[in-house]
Amino acid sequence: MKSKKILAALVAATMLISTALVGCGGGDKKPAGDATKKEQAITLVVSPSKTLDSSKATDQMSMNAINAFTEGLTRYNNDNPEKALAESWTSSPDGLKWTFKLRDAEWTDGKKVTAKDFEYAWKRLLNPATKGQYASFLFVLKNGKAYYEGKVTEDKIGVKAVDEKTLEVELENPTPYFLQLTAFASLYPLREDIVKAEGDKYGTDPSKMVFNGPFVIENWERGSKMQLKKNDKYWDKAGVTLDKVTFQVVEEMPTRYQMLTSNQIDVTAIVGEYVQKMTDEAKAGKYAAIKENDVSSFFMIFNQGRPDSNKLLTNEKIRLALSLAIDRDAYVNNVYKRGFAANGLVPDGMKSGDKEYRAVVQEPLKALNKNPKELFIEGLKELKMDPDPSKHKLKYLPQGSAATDRAYAEFFQAQWKEKIGVNFEIQSSADFSDYLKKTEEGQFEVAISGWGADYNDPMSFVELFLSENGNNNGKFKNAEYDEIVRKLEKEADSAKRTELYKRAEQLLVVEEAGIAPVFYKDKRMFLQNHVKGLQLPSFGGLYELKWTSIEGK
Repeated sequence: MKSKKILAALVAATMLISTALVGCGGGDKKPAGDATKKEQAITLVVSPSKTLDSSKATDQMSMNAINAFTEGLTRYNNDNPEKALAESWTSSPDGLKWTFKLRDAEWTDGKKVTAKDFEYAWKRLLNPATKGQYASFLFVLKNGKAYYEGKVTEDKIGVKAVDEKTLEVELENPTPYFLQLTAFASLYPLREDIVKAEGDKYGTDPSKMVFNGPFVIENWERGSKMQLKKNDKYWDKAGVTLDKVTFQVVEEMPTRYQMLTSNQIDVTAIVGEYVQKMTDEAKAGKYAAIKENDVSSFFMIFNQGRPDSNKLLTNEKIRLALSLAIDRDAYVNNVYKRGFAANGLVPDGMKSGDKEYRAVVQEPLKALNKNPKELFIEGLKELKMDPDPSKHKLKYLPQGSAATDRAYAEFFQAQWKEKIGVNFEIQSSADFSDYLKKTEEGQFEVAISGWGADYNDPMSFVELFLSENGNNNGKFKNAEYDEIVRKLEKEADSAKRTELYKRAEQLLVVEEAGIAPVFYKDKRMFLQNHVKGLQLPSFGGLYELKWTSIEGK
């Protein structure tokens, strides 16, 4: 799947090119600055993390924390998977068999990190009892999907610890992006004894966890902040400069601005009216700005697959009408004030083979010219309902309770009323974590959702809407679409893969209107001038801090 994870519109980042980078975008493998002179501490703004359990995390904020305190076979450095706990690896000529050799590494309780920790974590993710929404991520393994469906036993899955330092992996089909998957948090190792001792509570109390990454958690105040410190047992501790990291939850934009300008925080994302103001101040040298390409997409999801879902949303013409009624340019230019209007699922920057996907495949909505109100009325007639749109009501669920969330919701509400005449009630989410719970449990009718790529292939987006995918919260289901994904799992020819992606996108966005694309995000961060080497990964968490340092503070 990343996907990178379900994204929060307020914090997760995406696309443009630099204003004043001031050395912030790249991450050198050697730490900058002299950490012995002064404690290296950084405070970064986030939204609340939902869980610390790598098998159950789906959102970018949780992945962000997990990436800081845990490490897998590989680790992304400037979006390239490089050696981490895997000291080396080999693959067979047909790409089906991989052998990873682990380096000497320890958990924080002094026990060795072993190949068995990876085997256990991967099999746990695939176990239906775990209810891991990223289980399909490991359908690439031989018998991974068959095990998930109860057709074979666990010992048939294509992952095995040969000895303490050797992990053997067998794939179902050649997978061009497999090595990228190994850098993703869902595939990080887990200690079986620790997880089983905690049971369903694992990932809720960091004091009962062990860590093997650059940092360890000192304190977690859920919904408020998380404090971490450098891990003295990390195998590459010499390559880590930061001593202290604080992930601070701050939802309101005025508060973020005030805290950055008063040096209470070091890094924050910003949206809305403050973007231009802060861009101008960054150009004047007050602080630095990062503006980079990202690969994430935001879209409306419709609750289609539950018994109590609104009957209106069962009709594809009504869903398409809601999609076409949205003025995407007005949203990104006047309301959200960043990002790019989206007329498809797959954003710029994704490659299909060696070609940029969007350079060869036009966004499907661009070729469509239909009146949304007429479409909506046609749908009502097909449902044998009153053809007057104003007689009907739907509900919209925002991602949080901040003033900006309300402003976004009111924009969509007004669009649907003006262009179609249908009434929308704005529901409430206490925060992003509450929003995730409600969308996962189906407590919504229409909601905006974000998805970031987990690896550089359109499959990272396309497989999200497979009927059985755990992150398919709208429960979109289409037999042809599922069959396309099945073909993609086996197809190695890049030109044929591109055509399959094109057909899948046309089905999802236009013919079935399973989603309504809204915008592609951009990475838009503002940070103190003393922050160096901070990375904003395209795949995984919001921040990569291993190579970050504080200079001249």
